[in-house]
Amino acid sequence: MGQDSGRGRLPEIAKVYLATWYSHHDDLTRADRSNGFKNQTDLQCQEVLQQQAERFTNFLTTGQRCFIVVEADQDSAGCCLCAFISYGQSYTREGFGEVMQLFVHPEFQRKGLGSSLLRAAWRHMQSKEWSSLGCHVWCTKGNPANKVYEQVGWFPTGNQKSLYPTLSKEPVEVEEYMALDLSKRKDNLFWIWRLLMVRLSHCGSCCGQ
Repeated sequence: MGQDSGRGRLPEIAKVYLATWYSHHDDLTRADRSNGFKNQTDLQCQEVLQQQAERFTNFLTTGQRCFIVVEADQDSAGCCLCAFISYGQSYTREGFGEVMQLFVHPEFQRKGLGSSLLRAAWRHMQSKEWSSLGCHVWCTKGNPANKVYEQVGWFPTGNQKSLYPTLSKEPVEVEEYMALDLSKRKDNLFWIWRLLMVRLSHCGSCCGQ
């Protein structure tokens, strides 16, 4: 794994994105597969692949996002891109970085690639002024894959909202996870307090079951 601008790898990044979307649609939208979702033929067609590659190109050329990718050794076939994370300055929280996308190709999941990418992106963001207070992400509410954030020390803030993913015509409920730069304790007092409240609430729910 290495930090990579993503240039020259955009079609491969788009392939991982589309493959994961098709394989894990139910987890990504928490909705029925027929609910405004592009079918398998749509996701595999060259037009959709090109559209997504152009979308990622725009993120790079405008400086909106950074990319880190993972390559897998395919023996004599050489290396292929099997996972990526994109991140940048938060659109909604001043002083925070934001993870925009974290996708691992279905054939390479459950190998620790997601947590490794997340740690690498967080280390990079800690060196940036625009993420001086911490980092956050909005991810599909109830998606089992969200546990990767808690595994690396992020916490749910309790904030939720709806948004429209690129590949879905229907809104998706998302929830926020956050990582704080604890060296900025004074600036993050509110979020440290919020973390304690969320943890206490979670403990209370577990005890009541």
